[in-house]
Amino acid sequence: MSEYQYYEWQRLESPLTIAEQNAVDALSSHIEVSGMQASVSYNWGDFKHDPIRVLAKYFDAYLYFANWGSYELAFSFPKGLIDAAALEIYFDEEHINIREIEGKLVLKFEKNDEDGYGGDYEEQNHLSTLARLRDDIIQGDHRMLYIAWLNAMTEQADWYEEDDPDNFYNDPEPPVPVGLNELSLPLRTFMDAFEIDPFLVAAAAERSPRLVPLKKTAFDSAISKLSRQEANEFLLKIANAESGAVAALGQKLRSFDEPTAKAQSEPRTIGELLQRAEELEEIERKRAVEERHKNHIARMKKLEKEEPQLWLDVERILAGGTKASLYDEATAILGRLHELAEYKGEESRFKMQIRRFAKPYKRRRALIERWERKGWL
Repeated sequence: MSEYQYYEWQRLESPLTIAEQNAVDALSSHIEVSGMQASVSYNWGDFKHDPIRVLAKYFDAYLYFANWGSYELAFSFPKGLIDAAALEIYFDEEHINIREIEGKLVLKFEKNDEDGYGGDYEEQNHLSTLARLRDDIIQGDHRMLYIAWLNAMTEQADWYEEDDPDNFYNDPEPPVPVGLNELSLPLRTFMDAFEIDPFLVAAAAERSPRLVPLKKTAFDSAISKLSRQEANEFLLKIANAESGAVAALGQKLRSFDEPTAKAQSEPRTIGELLQRAEELEEIERKRAVEERHKNHIARMKKLEKEEPQLWLDVERILAGGTKASLYDEATAILGRLHELAEYKGEESRFKMQIRRFAKPYKRRRALIERWERKGWL
């Protein structure tokens, strides 16, 4: 298997200046650059610069994918736009971390799958969707961070013995954010990209309050609460296309109408969450089995009504000639009739009918061999 690496960066507010585009274009001989995005892929070789520094210096979002199982997603934030200390409760250094680079705060999510990746590489190029999660974080939505924490704990679970009373299975979960049971498309995309157990997220969501939509008209009154100096500073930053200026204004306006904090229930342990995820998976497995059983019964009842006509259809098809396609069509119908016979417990009756049915066609060896391979003759 040849190597494949894909790098992509995106601007989410103002576009790159011409000078910035030229600087990014000079980073690789075959990088593709526009005002809002840059990307480069390699089948052999590597990107010769630190992609995280490129993110911090020029962009807002970054994605990296390698077919040997490495996956990275990162966002850069101007200082003061997010409260890094409030996020750190969800961190573990190997999978989720934040660093100051080029005067920005860079939040990075990592995944390494030792089994590699065997799917379609193009399926991984969805930074435009994932980048919307940066705005969620700015707005104080920590669902992505909690889900990433769940994934990190799942990977760590492979390193520990469950019966060790001092291990991490007894560690408590971080604060559960609202809306875990109402996941957006970007959050679902994040779960798919990082292969996060949906049953584990569902287990966590059982104690997640419902998401309250932001008031769309709240900014009308909030703007009037800005001082003249604050308003002028925000306008100047926006006019100068300063990175994070629009997001910072939105954050300031939302701060005037912070929702009342709800009391957090007793945190569950990692072991309890993992156990509940297994229970939910088993419940879903049983539900799916029951659903398939109901569908099978409904299909057999419908087939039972069609049975007389199907035998006539087989006879009509075989009377039409000796083409292989006709033999295949007739055999397929008989396969459905055999399935019905199994359901009704009438396999011996079915085989008797097949033997009688086969007599006029005993010289058609290609047809008879089809039925013999099925075990009908």
